[in-house]
Amino acid sequence: MFAKRLKEIAQRKKEIRKMLKGSEPVDMDALEQELDDLEKEERELQRREAATRRLNGTGEGEAPAGSEVEEVPGAVNPILGRGGTTGTNPERNFDPVTRRMAELQGIEAGEVEERARSFASSGHMEIPTAAVHRSLTLSSGELAQPTRVSGINPGQNVVSGLVDMVYVVDADGMGEDAVAYEVSGGQTANTAKDDGKDAEESTPFLKVAKITPTLVTTPSYVSRRIQRTTPLNYQNRVIQSAFNALRQKVGGLIVNGDPAATIPEPTGIIKAAAISAGSDMEISAIDEKTLRSIALNYGGAANVEGGGVLLLNKATLIAFGDVRGEKEKKAVYEIIFSENSSTTGTIKDGGLSVRFCIVDDLPAFSSATTGKYVMVYGKPLAYQLDLFGPYTVEVSKDFQFAKGLLAVMGEALVGGNVITENGFIRVKKKAGGAA
Repeated sequence: MFAKRLKEIAQRKKEIRKMLKGSEPVDMDALEQELDDLEKEERELQRREAATRRLNGTGEGEAPAGSEVEEVPGAVNPILGRGGTTGTNPERNFDPVTRRMAELQGIEAGEVEERARSFASSGHMEIPTAAVHRSLTLSSGELAQPTRVSGINPGQNVVSGLVDMVYVVDADGMGEDAVAYEVSGGQTANTAKDDGKDAEESTPFLKVAKITPTLVTTPSYVSRRIQRTTPLNYQNRVIQSAFNALRQKVGGLIVNGDPAATIPEPTGIIKAAAISAGSDMEISAIDEKTLRSIALNYGGAANVEGGGVLLLNKATLIAFGDVRGEKEKKAVYEIIFSENSSTTGTIKDGGLSVRFCIVDDLPAFSSATTGKYVMVYGKPLAYQLDLFGPYTVEVSKDFQFAKGLLAVMGEALVGGNVITENGFIRVKKKAGGAA
C-alpha cells in the first residue's frame, strides 16, 4: 500500500518537473501548493512505514513468524536508497555517479543512462546554470576533485580553491547585473542648535558595481581511451574535465580579469573600481612583520576586519615559510594546510591566524617587477560571480586526433566584480624588494 502510493507521488513529481521545463504557461501557485501537499503526504507515509516496522517487531519490514502483517519497504538510506542494499524503491537505489549526473542535469536518476548514451553519440550537452552554480560552491566541490575512471589518472590539481569562496549568483536570463554598495563616510551625523528647526539631511552615498556577461571558453583534453568505458563513465569524465577547466579559468579572472582588455573579461580584484588606490599596500620584503601588517590594515579607520583570506602565489607562500627569527633561527610562520586540500590553509604568527589560498595567477614576490600586485587580502564574499547562462560542452575527435586525445570545449557566460568598498587590500612589490 505504502510503496504504491509513494511511487504515484514520485510519478506526479516527475510530471510536474516536465511541466516546469516546458514552454506552455502553468499556474505556479497551484503547482507549488500541489508540491507542498505531495511532500507532506510523502513524509507522513514514511512515518507510517517506520511505525509499521516497529509493530512488525523486526525493524526491517518483515513480520514475525506466523503473523500476517503487510510487508513494507525498508527505511530510507541516504547512500543506498530505500531498503538498504536491497531496497525496494528502484528510483532511489542508484550508484553515486548516477545520482550526481542526475542532480547535475536536473533529471530523474532513471533518465541518466539514456542521456549519457545520447551525449556519447552526439558529443554535445548543456549543463543548466543552476548546476554550474552548485559546482562553483562548497556544496558540490567534488566536481573539481581528481577522480579515477577506468584506469585513467588525472594530473595534478590546477584549480584554485578561490572559486569555492566567492559569492556566486544564478543570473540566468539577465542582460547584466548591478550591485549597489555604500561608501564609508557617506552618511554623517549632524547637530541641531535647538528644537523646532530642521536638521540637515544626512544620506548615505552609494555607488554601483556593474557586472556584465562575458563569454568564457574553456578548451581541455581527455584521453580517447575513455570512450571504451560505459557512456555514463565517459560523460562523467568529460564533465569533470570541463568543470576543472572552467574553475581554473574563472579562478584567474576573479583576480586579474580586465574589462578593458581587447577581449573584455569579468572585472577582477586588481581592476575593481570599488577598491581605491589609496588603500593599496607596498612591501619591500617578506619578513616577520609582513603578515600582521597586511591583516591588521584591513578594515576601516576605527576597526580591524577579521575573517579575511590571503591570496598569494605558491612561491610566495614558500617565502613566508622561509622567514626565520634573528636569534633562535626558528620559523616565524607556521603553515598548516586545510584537511583534504592542497590550495588552502592557515598561516600562524603567534596569536594571529590568517587563512590563505594559493592563486597561481598572482606573480611570485621574488620574481615580480616593481609595482606589480603580488598578494590580495580580504573577504572572498566581497566578490560576486554571476552566471548568465548554461555551460555548453562540445567534444571533438578531430583536433588532437594524432595524439589520441579528445578536445573538450566549454562555453559559459560569466561576469564578476567587487561589490564592497575596499573589500580587499592589494599588496604591491616596493622598489628594491626581495623575498
